Amino acid sequence: MEDLGIEDSSHIIRDCVDGSISLKPYAMAVVDTPPFQRLRGLSQLGATHFVFPGATHTRFEHSLGVAYKAAKMARHILKRQGGAAAAAGEGVDMEPHHVMLVTLAGLCHDLGHGPLSHPFENFLKRRGITDWHHEDMSGEILTQIADNYDVGLSRADVRGITDLIRGVPGHLQPAALTGDGGVAGLWRPGQRFLFDIVANKRNGVDVDKLDYLKRDAFMCGVRVGGDFDSLLKKKYTKVLDDELCYDWCQYDNVLDIFRAREAMHRKVYTNRKCKAVEMMAVDALVAAEPLLRITQRLRSAEDFISLDDTLLTTIEHYHQFHRGELEDDEEAALKAAQDIVRRLRLRQLYRFGNQFTVPPEYLADSRWESIRSRFTPAELASHYSGNDVPGGLTPADIVCDENKIDHTMGGENPVERVGFFKEGGGAKFHTSRHQVVGIMPHFFQERVLRVFTPRQEPAYVRAIEAALQHWTTAHFGGGAQLATPVRPRSRSAGGAGAGAAADGPAAFPGGPPGLFPREAMLHQVQASMRPQAHRPSAPAAAAGAAAAAAAAAAVAGACANGALGTGGHGSAGAGGGVGECGVGGGGGGAGAADATPTRGRVAGAATWAWAREEEGGVAAVGDCAEGADGRGGPGQGQAGKAGSDDAGGQEGSARTKRQRMGDGA
Repeated sequence: MEDLGIEDSSHIIRDCVDGSISLKPYAMAVVDTPPFQRLRGLSQLGATHFVFPGATHTRFEHSLGVAYKAAKMARHILKRQGGAAAAAGEGVDMEPHHVMLVTLAGLCHDLGHGPLSHPFENFLKRRGITDWHHEDMSGEILTQIADNYDVGLSRADVRGITDLIRGVPGHLQPAALTGDGGVAGLWRPGQRFLFDIVANKRNGVDVDKLDYLKRDAFMCGVRVGGDFDSLLKKKYTKVLDDELCYDWCQYDNVLDIFRAREAMHRKVYTNRKCKAVEMMAVDALVAAEPLLRITQRLRSAEDFISLDDTLLTTIEHYHQFHRGELEDDEEAALKAAQDIVRRLRLRQLYRFGNQFTVPPEYLADSRWESIRSRFTPAELASHYSGNDVPGGLTPADIVCDENKIDHTMGGENPVERVGFFKEGGGAKFHTSRHQVVGIMPHFFQERVLRVFTPRQEPAYVRAIEAALQHWTTAHFGGGAQLATPVRPRSRSAGGAGAGAAADGPAAFPGGPPGLFPREAMLHQVQASMRPQAHRPSAPAAAAGAAAAAAAAAAVAGACANGALGTGGHGSAGAGGGVGECGVGGGGGGAGAADATPTRGRVAGAATWAWAREEEGGVAAVGDCAEGADGRGGPGQGQAGKAGSDDAGGQEGSARTKRQRMGDGA
């Protein structure tokens, strides 16, 4: 390609993150091709928008932003240390042509990404494909662009851009690649710094991160610190000893890059809801593979660019676009995939059980690698010995998820690898572990193990959590503790019960019997907020306690009658709800002598709304009994009607309880 001068006209683009950015005509020639325009259909964060609605930005605008930043940094280096400075032996071996290569490397670095971003690579691993890398596909697509469109790129240009996209391991020089994947005569000794701009394998500080951290945080509504734009200013960047270095005054901003990356991984990239969505998307692709044959499109760039994020829509509405008959196995595969996509639309996500952080000392030696291979659904299922789930757990009930959070350099401190300089001093220096300014962690890598279940029943959530606890105890010792305390196992009549009875709420101190913890707390808050005039008198409280005891007895399965509310003088009785569906269906307390009529709450019972939240509208434990009607006049409350145990108003009965407990016909 003909080298274009630095001062040539540029194309101005309005970016929502960086404002007005500019790209040279040689970059716009690549942008205006169908393979590059495909990036408009690839979400930058895959399915994250299911959880963070604003995260709908694509790899298209991210690539424009990286190209702009790469060009800006490369031009600053050329202006500051090229030309006369290089001729005098005080600069770098760099030409305008290298600015073009670096710019296009930033522009094209994500061309090879598949649908749904990184989950696509997890899908390939599930299919046994472990040697596929999106950087290599980026090079193949760029080759197709150069061969089929008038962009003016030579074969040597394409190979050089691909080298810059792949990056160079820190211990190699570009010259070492000559004759082994590189372009003979393109790179010369002293040009290693060019590989630090787009894909920095030396310390992880590159323009790719400067763009996606800022862009992702902005679109997700997450705050991260750091003035990343300062690192692109000419006076703060310099090449020393063939390494891209930064002014010491920018130390905090460099440190903030790694802190921001960690924060985004914790808050967004590994958010447990986001991971549940990603796992469901991967499962849908795996299920649809016999029909769509996605992996066959990896064979060439021409086939690959037909893949984008519309895959899920294709699965969901397959029959609207394909009228032909399907084989039985294809129809079954399609139905399985469509069921998963439908669950995504209904937000019936895989449910989270719990998580465990691997102790740092295990990551420092080979113990973790041997344990890691045993973190599988089958292994976890074998560690479950409870009776919450009829028949026990199976591998199909468990989804394992391993997350790694680090500062780009595994267990090492990347800040120690960043070169700095002091203005006027000239010499490059690195910070030592003992001289690092600011609070730094002792460990720079974290592994978090999580378990999910495709099942929606609470009993399965408790079961996978118990399985994870037993698994971690077996492999990490008795002191292994999950992120949150293990949920208490439910209790039923006659001791530990199995089957549907396990789905009932466990007793929780501090609230009415049968409430889940957060419901008990809600009950206490509501009670404390009631006006004092509506609180029952001492006799009323005693009657309410008796009713609560009757309700507690109903938890064991007996259908009890509600206590009659005793009305206040000249007012409506406050005791006894109208058969609200709750645990045991106990009656209300005695009516308070209030001037204002109130409707009493069923003593010792969850309301129907609470029961619905946890159990789909059916009473959590026990059936609705006859409650007291608080609408009576002065004297004694009227007898209540039979309570309902679902939204349809069906009458509760003792038989329903027996059936749920496994005792009825």
